[in-house]
Amino acid sequence: MVNKNLINALIKQLLNSSNQEKLAYEARIIQLIGGDTETIVTNLPARRGKSDGGIDGRIKVIAPEIKKVQSAEGLYFQKGKEIIQHAGISIKIQIQKFTREQFGGFKDDLERENMYVGLIISATGLSPDAKKRLDDVNADGIYQIFHIPLADILTGNINIDPVKLASGNISDKIIEELSKIS
Repeated sequence: MVNKNLINALIKQLLNSSNQEKLAYEARIIQLIGGDTETIVTNLPARRGKSDGGIDGRIKVIAPEIKKVQSAEGLYFQKGKEIIQHAGISIKIQIQKFTREQFGGFKDDLERENMYVGLIISATGLSPDAKKRLDDVNADGIYQIFHIPLADILTGNINIDPVKLASGNISDKIIEELSKIS
């Protein structure tokens, strides 16, 4: 078991890092959980380059397939069988809580990329408005967006049921990496 004081000290150190260091740490955390920081972005103006502003990485997950279906009555979503698909990752190492505006941008980016699963990893949690918005979006049953506190990632406690990480249980890998620092 990882020492809680060690985790809190590590998060405090991450929060006090420079912006450039935070970006490097965010990328390392995404890789550590089995994700990819090379985001493939569609439908954005060339001026934006590779940056998409909300999706910091992707990770393969096992979740129900969601299909958009056009009918005479309009557009609706159909849930299918579980498949391996990409989930978007938004990671924020910042003193402020993850805001409703950041949540909205992330959800919009998931929608643009035709992803219906998202992971929000934050050092200081969600603001009350972001938490309410996350609950409302998840209640619709189309999107499955999960908030994972950074402390949970660092202790290997990643719970996104009923969705599963395609890479399996990564707790041992995380704890092994952390033991290198302590």
